[in-house]
Amino acid sequence: MQTTRTTVRPLITLLAVVAMLASACSADIGEDAAPASVASVGASEAEPRRDGVEGALSTDDGWVEGEPDWYDSGASDEAGPAAEYEEAAPAAEYEPMAEESPSEEAMVEAELAEPTPADEADAALQQTTLTGGSIDDNERFEDYLAYRDDFRGLGIPIRDLDPRGRIVVTVTGEGGLPALGAEVVVAGQGVEVSLRTTADGTVRFHPEAYEAAPGPFTVTAGGVSTEATRGERVNIETTLPTAASGTIALDVLFLLDATGSMHDEIYQLKITIDEVAQRIHRLPGDVDVRLGMTLYRDEFDSFLTSTFDLTPDVEAFAEALAAVVADGGDDYPEALDEALADALSQPSWRSAAETVQLVFLVADAPPQVLRQVPVPYTESMLQAAGRGIKIFPVSSSGTDDQAEFVFRQLAQFTGARYVFLTYGAAGRATGSSSDIDQRDYEELSLDDLIVRLVAEELADLAGNPAAGQADDDSQSAN
Repeated sequence: MQTTRTTVRPLITLLAVVAMLASACSADIGEDAAPASVASVGASEAEPRRDGVEGALSTDDGWVEGEPDWYDSGASDEAGPAAEYEEAAPAAEYEPMAEESPSEEAMVEAELAEPTPADEADAALQQTTLTGGSIDDNERFEDYLAYRDDFRGLGIPIRDLDPRGRIVVTVTGEGGLPALGAEVVVAGQGVEVSLRTTADGTVRFHPEAYEAAPGPFTVTAGGVSTEATRGERVNIETTLPTAASGTIALDVLFLLDATGSMHDEIYQLKITIDEVAQRIHRLPGDVDVRLGMTLYRDEFDSFLTSTFDLTPDVEAFAEALAAVVADGGDDYPEALDEALADALSQPSWRSAAETVQLVFLVADAPPQVLRQVPVPYTESMLQAAGRGIKIFPVSSSGTDDQAEFVFRQLAQFTGARYVFLTYGAAGRATGSSSDIDQRDYEELSLDDLIVRLVAEELADLAGNPAAGQADDDSQSAN
């Protein structure tokens, strides 16, 4: 049975007393509320380009195949909003609202009243800033291989692709600058693999992932070929055009675990996403940025996955994010396999040859690795590498060893950094057997960290990766 969303205007008004969602979260999720809209998007964006990517086009409100039902069908009409509020305030301090809701006038008068314990709990949650750190397992590759060996000794089930024997290829174009989106073909006995370079002009070929013969391999890009052996780094100089000047196309997709345990992280994303988007827009250079998101839960929840298409309309994206509710997820693992497949196929990604493409996965749980799925996340991981899409996992509170292993796989294979939330010395969002030491990373607010990672990608296009951090530090200081 499909649950109908009930009108919760009094609850929203109460939360507004403590500025719970500020301006980024003003969308009404009531039964009579209008759905999130992207009416302000130009006509050219109403029917987004597919560029050869299969999948359903967006509906008029930006949600591919329509806005999802936010609350589990097995819950009562009031269960969803009440559950979200109870997470904001400790259960012992939460006092249910009376059966007869007060008028809006009465709620306005309540703004002048003394704060209740529940109000104070909400205010404390609002003031909490998510912080994070990150590491690059491709830069510390030998340490990463040692971590993998230690993890395998734990006997935890995984979907695995062996990264040993990795070949790193760097392609430069005009002026010796990195060639974004260059097609790199690696051929050997019984194997031929096509990959796309990321903003720094690199690809990573993993022979074991394709069950390739020992080699050597012929590597071709831009009409230039060279030979490579396992474990080697090779450079290919071409005359391919580069994206150092002119408008830079940037597609950023947030892949969000929307189960109940993710309430705090989604809450904070609602508050900070406007700032993140505006700061991306203010980065040096002419950047044409589009934002989108794919949400996921698990089987038997009100929805399995749902996608809000990539759009240049920051306000429309923020409005859609404001409607997101964390709910469901009865067991620990979630539908990450299905979600990653949809994140790559459903949004209207622009041409891989001309666009910096980034996915930020915000999650706290691994996929259902013991479940048979049409497209395992390992296949999607290889597809992302083939299209030049970097996946930045953001490991959230509750992450265990299995989840950390999966998240680091995704980052390493696609050339991204592994990001994890930090909650003080004893609260880092990594597994208990993690090899990450506090000396390995710098702690930043999550919005600062996301903007810095994006800035570094854009700086790579100019062959100046250090500029990304400097530019972002300058923006933060202003």
